[in-house]
Amino acid sequence: MPDVKTLSLVGGVLALLCAATTIGWRLKHQRDIGINPAVVEAFNLRIRAWWLMCTVLAAAFLLGNASFIATVVLFGLISFWALREFITLTPTRLGDHRALSWVFFIFTPAQYILVGMGTGSYGLFSVLIPVYAFLFIPARVALAGDYKRFLERTAKIQAGLMVCVYCLSYAPALLSLSIPNYEGQSPRLLFFFVLVVQLADVLQYAWVNCWAGA
Repeated sequence: MPDVKTLSLVGGVLALLCAATTIGWRLKHQRDIGINPAVVEAFNLRIRAWWLMCTVLAAAFLLGNASFIATVVLFGLISFWALREFITLTPTRLGDHRALSWVFFIFTPAQYILVGMGTGSYGLFSVLIPVYAFLFIPARVALAGDYKRFLERTAKIQAGLMVCVYCLSYAPALLSLSIPNYEGQSPRLLFFFVLVVQLADVLQYAWVNCWAGA
C-alpha cells in the first residue's frame, strides 16, 4: 500500500479538484458575472477531465504491487487516445494509412511494453521512436507511392508520435527510477508531475479567459 505522504498528496489533489469544481459550479449558476457562459462551460469540462484522470491514476496507485503495470497501461491508453485526436486533426492521404497502422498498433504498444519492463530496457525505449520509428515512417510512406507533400505528411506523423507517445511515456517511467534514499517513493514524483500539469492547465485557462477578460 502507498505510504502516508503519498496518500496525503493524493488527498491534496482531490481537495484542489473539489475546490475547482465548486468554483466552476458557482460560476455556472451565478448570473451577471460578466464572463462568457461558453468559457465557464469549457472550464468545467476541463475540471471533469482532470477528475477522471486523477481518479483513475489514484486508483492505479492504490493497487499496491500492481500499481506500476496499471499506471503504464493507463498512460498507454491515454497516448493512444491523444495520438488518435492528433491524427484526426492532421490531414492524411491514402498512402499514409499503412504507416499509421504501424504507428498505432506496433510502435505505441511496443514503447509502453518497454517502459513496463523497467530500467533494464531503457536503452531501447529511449531510441525506439526517435530513431527506428522516425526512419521507418518515411520509408513506409514512400513505399505507398504517394509523394505529394511527402515531407510535410511524414513530419506531422513523426511529430504526433513524438509528442503523444514518446514524451508521455516518460511519465510512467518515473515509477521505475531507482533513486538512493528514495526507494519506493517514486509514485510521488509522478503524482507531483500530474499536479503541476493540472494546476498549469486549469489556472492559466481560468486567468486568461475569466479574470483577465473580466
